Amino acid sequence: MASAAAFRPDRRPPAAFLADLVEAAEQAVDAGRTLDGVADLLVARADGLSATQVGAFDEVLTVLVEGAGTGSRGRLARQVTALARPPRKLARRLACDPEASVAVPVLARCAALPDEVLLRVARNRGPVHLAAIARRETVAARVADVLADRGDEAVMGTLVANRGAQLSLSALTLLSARMEDRDRLAAGLAARGGLLPRQRDALLRPVARPGPPRRAVEAVALRVRLGLEEADLRSWLAHGRTAEALLGLAHLAGCPPERAEAAHRAPAPRALALVVRAADLRLSTLGAYLRARPGPTPTAEAAGAAVQAYRSVTVAQARALVAPQG
Repeated sequence: MASAAAFRPDRRPPAAFLADLVEAAEQAVDAGRTLDGVADLLVARADGLSATQVGAFDEVLTVLVEGAGTGSRGRLARQVTALARPPRKLARRLACDPEASVAVPVLARCAALPDEVLLRVARNRGPVHLAAIARRETVAARVADVLADRGDEAVMGTLVANRGAQLSLSALTLLSARMEDRDRLAAGLAARGGLLPRQRDALLRPVARPGPPRRAVEAVALRVRLGLEEADLRSWLAHGRTAEALLGLAHLAGCPPERAEAAHRAPAPRALALVVRAADLRLSTLGAYLRARPGPTPTAEAAGAAVQAYRSVTVAQARALVAPQG
């Protein structure tokens, strides 16, 4: 097989050059090594390549990246991000990579990504991917709307502080309702033009959250007197009675109901995993609570983070973390 260094894009017709690259990619035994070589060649000759030759690199690198390991893909992502004319198809593939070390450099800095790709990632990936999008030099309003709806506290804080993010009134309302760090929200709003003083004041007012329905409180109180069990929580979840399931969870975990409710609402799963662990419930019950959360179904990345958080502490440690302070 010809090595990547043997390709001479400045000496061969574009069609022959593309044919050689594709043939090398299809015959590659070590995709990672071949990927590194072709990527180095692209970087070395980037300034002198025609649009057709950049397209040739785009095709072959997109083929090679599918068989390469995380390390090679991450190195390629950093190289592509630094190019003035990054291969567009490849950039989209890397931006959608499930591995954060691969996707983040492209999501945060590659200007060639269309909003459709950013929207797809924002709707389906976890907080690390979302935080990278929130840091972009510019963030379109429709992308910011999704980040405000799905992002965790760190993502929302980055978004509101990013002057290049176009925040619609809908996004600002979501941030006002969901952000716990009111000082960070206030600083972000103060630096953002276009808001009237009365609008900023309205967005900074404390959000009143309704308490659980009386029916739910009475049902849980009865089960507590009879002996609340994990099976009761699973039954409530299975029948869509989330209020009862969260009140029962708070009772078993030894934390205020507001803590369980906030963990249930939080986009990042760690807080909910800690409350479930504090209640000494099974991992399968954590899965049931995750499925009952509002919004999109948890991604594989989010589910994995929840499992890791659950397993990282003992029941006693989790109870100490969720117990009322003071």
